[in-house]
Amino acid sequence: MSFTSEIKEYLNSIQEKHPCCISAYRCGLESRELISSCERDSACFLRGVFVRCGFVSPPGGSNGLTLTFSDDYIFYVNAVLDSVGIEAKIGRRRNKLILYYKESERIEDFLALIGASKFALKLMEQKIIKELRGNANRICNAETANLDRAAKAAAEQCGAINLLIANREYSTLSTELRECADLRLVNPDMSLDELRLLCDPPISKSGLNHRFKRLIMLADQIKQRK
Repeated sequence: MSFTSEIKEYLNSIQEKHPCCISAYRCGLESRELISSCERDSACFLRGVFVRCGFVSPPGGSNGLTLTFSDDYIFYVNAVLDSVGIEAKIGRRRNKLILYYKESERIEDFLALIGASKFALKLMEQKIIKELRGNANRICNAETANLDRAAKAAAEQCGAINLLIANREYSTLSTELRECADLRLVNPDMSLDELRLLCDPPISKSGLNHRFKRLIMLADQIKQRK
């Protein structure tokens, strides 16, 4: 059974106690105008409209709820929707007029209004799961990108230090730059945050990064002389 069919079967099983609510449901089901006597009548009417011509995309997919019509009755139904605060958008599909919602919150509001709250909760649950998965993927991608940048930076730093050593420039470096170079060569996989704590005394991340930039600049000067 499809998600929409499951909702319709459930809505059909709802037993209203008040005659006006039963009549309002029949009006929606039979495409008649609503004669309202109590505050629940509009919801019952829209329940009947949905059972007759509604469709909801299943959880986990793209959001969508549509009501399909073949005549101007669509404008009357939308006026009722407007009166309860959830006016829909009007469109056309396969030569039929449709009222539709794309926003998940509006779909959930509509389902809750017509008495299908448990199905609105199913959609909400899937939306939350989808958002959590999306956030997890974004975090994972960001961490991977950060690791890639850190690895490239460390490789560039090691290359610059080795060039300075090969050209006998190492001994001319200041004590701070030699300490920085030694720590990087011994710990090529460490992040700046980890490496800065090994300095004596420990320095800031920006301070350590400045020293590495200085080493890379000196290595670039050697390359330019060749």
